[in-house]
Formats: sequence, structure tokens, C-alpha cells
Amino acid sequence: MAKVAVVGCGAMGSVYAALMVDAGHEVHAVTLWPDHAEAMASKGLRCNGASGDRTVPIHASTTTDGIGPCDLVIIATKAFDVEAAAHSCIPLLGPETIVQTIQNGLGSPEVAAPILGADRLAVGVVGGSALRYGRRGMLITMGWR
Repeated sequence: MAKVAVVGCGAMGSVYAALMVDAGHEVHAVTLWPDHAEAMASKGLRCNGASGDRTVPIHASTTTDGIGPCDLVIIATKAFDVEAAAHSCIPLLGPETIVQTIQNGLGSPEVAAPILGADRLAVGVVGGSALRYGRRGMLITMGWR
């Protein structure tokens, strides 16, 4: 079991979070929307799609305060929020923490790397190609039709 934080638990972040909880990981969802955090914390996080319909219990808040070091941090914000999200992720970093950025297009690794460390990035790209970037050469690409 891994300890995971999903920072930016909106549409895409919520999918990642729900699937990771369902797989048995300890997941912390961070969203800027207090009502969304409260609903997730009290009622669970519902994910409905190609992988099925599930509601999972989840730790949810509006900040990264108190979460502590994680094995995996996913930054799932809009590209214009990556810098602020990266700064908020600093307390989530341990010596082996991997940070995955998932945004629509490129540019986020260049913003997050100076803040969190280029050697710990695993880059997720939607709808584009990726640069040689990231920890152990990891690159996650996603797309749909």
C-alpha cells in the first residue's frame, strides 16, 4: 500500500484518487473547494466511468497541511495553478517521493521541477508529446478520442 496525495482533486484528479483508493492505497484528496472537500470527507468520492461506478472513502481537505510525506504526489491542477500547487506539495516530499504532473499539454514539468526537483518527476501529458524529463525516465501519456 502506498500513501498518495492528489493535489487538484477536480475531474481528472478525482478519477485517479478513486481508482487508487479502490486499489487499496491510502489517498489524500486536496481541492480548493471547501464544499467538495467536505462532501468527499463525509460521503466518499464517487467515480463513474469506463472502469465502473464506485464510491470510495477518502481523506479530503483544502490544504496539504497535516498529510505528511507521501510515496506519490499527483499534481492534477490546471496548468496555470501548477506553481502554487508545487509549492503546497513541499511538505509532502520524502526522500523517495515521486511527483506526477498531469495537465493538458506541456509546460508543467518546467514549472514544477525547480520547486520539487526534476529527478522526482513523472510526467503525464494529455494530447501531446513529452520531453525527456523525469525520474527513472518515466513518462505517462494519456489520450482519448
